[in-house]
Amino acid sequence: MANRFYTIMIIPENSSRARQIHIPAWLLRAAMVILPVLVLIAFTLFLDYRFVANQVYENRELQSENRRLRQNVQLYQNRMEALEASLDRIENFSARLKMITNLMDQDQLSQHIELPPPNAAANLSFASKQLETPIEQTLPRKEDQNFERLSLKSLTLEQNLHDLYELLSDQKSFLNALPTKKPAEGYFTNGFGVRLSPLGDGVEKMHEGVDVANVVGTPIRSPALATVLYAGRKSGYGQIVILDHGYGLETWYGHTSRILVKAGQKVKRGQTIALMGNSGQSTGSHLHYEVRVQGIPVDPLAYILEN
Repeated sequence: MANRFYTIMIIPENSSRARQIHIPAWLLRAAMVILPVLVLIAFTLFLDYRFVANQVYENRELQSENRRLRQNVQLYQNRMEALEASLDRIENFSARLKMITNLMDQDQLSQHIELPPPNAAANLSFASKQLETPIEQTLPRKEDQNFERLSLKSLTLEQNLHDLYELLSDQKSFLNALPTKKPAEGYFTNGFGVRLSPLGDGVEKMHEGVDVANVVGTPIRSPALATVLYAGRKSGYGQIVILDHGYGLETWYGHTSRILVKAGQKVKRGQTIALMGNSGQSTGSHLHYEVRVQGIPVDPLAYILEN
């Protein structure tokens, strides 16, 4: 007959009375089955905890690495944009040099001639344009393509500037005659091109120069070596100075308040030739500045190489 109970006797040291604990046999048998299962479950949970802890640690490392990679990509993109902006500025400068040194080919020149007259307000804004390219998430292959494109662009620009350098070395006197400096301090208020007449008659007219606004008496300086062709009054222009730079180049300075040179006088680049004013058909103190090539007005901003 199987035992129904197991008895555990507890006998205290200082007492003769013993205590008995009766444990059912089924409970011991159940404990012998359940205890290994519990141990196995506890061990499995421990291993699972270790695995999850390792995964959490690896995930944190991956997140940290991804954060560093994103920062590196952002830095790389910023440098790419700065490089592209620099190349664009160099390309723009190279294009200006090509135009003023007559390196533009005949096809390009004919295309420019066939274009309609530029808009005065829109034309004025090009001098202050800045590159505005949004930052995008790109793949490494795309970035490699960008590097190749910029590298090719830089090599092309380097060759163009080298060709220009060789040409300009032989044209020092021609360069000295080019009106590359801004003739007066102030703000450009009207650009070269078609605009509404400032006299308020609502008629569109060709504005054959640019306007530089400042206070009466602001110095007007020669932008290059020249000979004074005319100094006096002219209809619409008020008091005007006309400089002959040679090579078919002339510069006109209208609405002056005072003329400081006379016809036939030689002037140097940067020499003060007049003071800004409001003479002639003018709505406020400013300089009306024109550049003429073979008698035809062209955009003065195409010649100004400063900001």
